[in-house]
Amino acid sequence: MNWTPLLATLLGAAIATGSALLVEFRKDRREAIVEQRRSKRELYGAYLGALSQARSELQLIFLDQGMTEADRRTAARRSFAKCYETRYQLEVFAPNAVVQPALDYFRAVRRAREAAIHGVAPGEPEHDRVFQEAMDALTAVRAAMRLDMGTDRLPSA
Repeated sequence: MNWTPLLATLLGAAIATGSALLVEFRKDRREAIVEQRRSKRELYGAYLGALSQARSELQLIFLDQGMTEADRRTAARRSFAKCYETRYQLEVFAPNAVVQPALDYFRAVRRAREAAIHGVAPGEPEHDRVFQEAMDALTAVRAAMRLDMGTDRLPSA
């Protein structure tokens, strides 16, 4: 009996199966990378959006000097409350290289909230300092997020 056709058939089947498995593995890997990038983009966007909205609302509280201290406290805390959820998500899902600057930004906006509660007026050195700290921290966290996502390596449109 000639074994050559049988061995050739088995070898061909093994090559075809191996090729199919390799293609499927690469496809799954590519899909996982795309899903991870999408998830990060959504999380990072939600985090920056929540803190940006809180910062804007705090600025309005600073401008309204007619508010009572109790009203300022309530409005400032309400504007900042929604930031905690995305902060906790970010702490769990983002790499440490992003978490540290993100927490610095969170704390800078929280310091702005405290300044708003205490009635710091626009134009005062404290007002300018807390908002400059927040903007500096925002720049740092955006850079860390862009580095993590590799957006600077993407071709421009």
